[in-house]
Amino acid sequence: MADIKLKIIKKLDFPLEADSITPDNFAGKTISEIQKLPLYYAKELTTIGEFFEVSGKSVEVADTKIIIDGDVSNVKRIGEKMKGGEIVINSDVGMHVGNNMSGGKIVVNGNADDWAGAMLKGGELEIFGDSGHYTGAAYRGFWQGMRNGVIRVKGKVGSESMIWANGSRVAKRFPTLYCGGAGAFLGLHSHGATIIVESDADRCVGADQIKGTIVIKGKTPVLPSFVKIGEVEEIELFNGEKITGKFIEYSGDHSVKKNHSAISKKTGKLNLGVNGRLYVAV
Repeated sequence: MADIKLKIIKKLDFPLEADSITPDNFAGKTISEIQKLPLYYAKELTTIGEFFEVSGKSVEVADTKIIIDGDVSNVKRIGEKMKGGEIVINSDVGMHVGNNMSGGKIVVNGNADDWAGAMLKGGELEIFGDSGHYTGAAYRGFWQGMRNGVIRVKGKVGSESMIWANGSRVAKRFPTLYCGGAGAFLGLHSHGATIIVESDADRCVGADQIKGTIVIKGKTPVLPSFVKIGEVEEIELFNGEKITGKFIEYSGDHSVKKNHSAISKKTGKLNLGVNGRLYVAV
């Protein structure tokens, strides 16, 4: 794999829009051509070469690895819509990192700002610090968020992460989030998310969930519209992975109109098999 190294050389007083920094855009280009790729600084059109020192050699997308050094905490949209290759960011990173990516891998050796991995379609995003609000979420006005791929956050994700995720066993699409902890409204409007939280999560986990699996290995308040099924010691996720431990299993969210069809007209009881699942550690 060929490495292309970027080192930021200017202090940023305003956010720098850097959606051109992807292996797809760098592949097959010379260093001089990469330096001329466009960026936006505030409202001004500029280039990569104006803000980054660039070194290395580019090859095909699948073999292109971009290594970014220096403080890019105010650099937005790195890895946007990338389809292959790898990006390693050795600092905190700004908003929208990896949004709409469909392949490849991004590693953030620090914290990520809001909208990390928003509407991910594939690939892998790994964050070794915390991630901001709306991690893996749908942008406002969209009814489908993350559709495939994996996001791993060592620390905590912010509020409204993985909202409107849309997975399918039939289509073999498994949008998956692993995180250390989570803010409020995790998995809101889920249509097939797989979410594993290693510690606690804030309120309203799985609100408006139609299908999917959320596993909380710590504590979380459970909405009254979820129905307790019982205790389990093994959980099988949508992707076939199994988690062992002692959990209370809940079905829901039964406040969703679509889930009202789960109520049998004959018995008046809930058909708990047709809804999403929430598991909370005992």
